[in-house]
Amino acid sequence: MNPYTPSLLIGPELDAQGVLDRALARCRARGLGETGQLLAALHAGDPVAHSYFRYAVAEELCHRLACLSSVFRAVYIYGSTIDNRAHPNSDVDIIAWVYRKTDAIEKLLALVNLHLTKAYRDLMGSTKLKRLLDVHLVDDEDVEQGRGYGGVIRSLWTAPICMWRR
Repeated sequence: MNPYTPSLLIGPELDAQGVLDRALARCRARGLGETGQLLAALHAGDPVAHSYFRYAVAEELCHRLACLSSVFRAVYIYGSTIDNRAHPNSDVDIIAWVYRKTDAIEKLLALVNLHLTKAYRDLMGSTKLKRLLDVHLVDDEDVEQGRGYGGVIRSLWTAPICMWRR
């Protein structure tokens, strides 16, 4: 088994290195240069390169979460990734709106995060990043009452971007 495979629930074809490779390909398709140029920009700490790369990682993650039956309602990102101020040790701030928060969903996302973080550290040659993803689960009640990160979804000041909606 590939050491980067986060979960059989997501599928063995999704390995963390594959997510990062597809994110690099998305960046190339958006005109950010060839892989070597992008990696050089990432290693140099270019905030735009880091922001685009993290956005592409979030897109890949959303693509996989969309395949997980009807557990997820929507996925949002906010923070440095969308503000073009990400740096090598920035995480990707994510709000995952689920029908019902469960320990199983939290454990699954934590495992995905663990493997993506390891692959990112390998890519960057650094161990400083604590986690690549900062995922917060919210449910209908959180959003309706504006409680916690449920309030961020409708915030005028934070203005998260909806990456995917069921």
